[in-house]
Amino acid sequence: MTSMNTIYKALLLVASLFIGTLSLSAQFVTSRDGKFWREGKPYYYVGTNLWYGAILGSEGQGGNRARLCRELDFLKRNGIDNLRILVGSDGERGVKTKVEPTLQVAPGVYNDTILAGLDYLLQQMGKRKMVVLHL
Repeated sequence: MTSMNTIYKALLLVASLFIGTLSLSAQFVTSRDGKFWREGKPYYYVGTNLWYGAILGSEGQGGNRARLCRELDFLKRNGIDNLRILVGSDGERGVKTKVEPTLQVAPGVYNDTILAGLDYLLQQMGKRKMVVLHL
């Protein structure tokens, strides 16, 4: 009986992953016949850089969620719904040519406030039906 339960659970997992993949695939922009497509329709866009979005979305140094929401609203209102964002920089702090605060301060050591800021940014973009061009 245990093996049947295991098989049943495995089949449920595979089915749920398949169904989840189908629903997520509609959210992605694809290309076909030299055109971009999204949700079965030709997709045209205007985009911009918002490299500092994860930092603004954080509750740590440099964070300002109210400003992030104002900027996203402004962009959406003006027809800009594709954003190129930076997940975060890495390495020791204090280098003048690097974005700070850093996401990865040392190998395997992450600044969780930037990761939370990235989550918040992506959540806010999703509410506005905005698309990430590059992470």
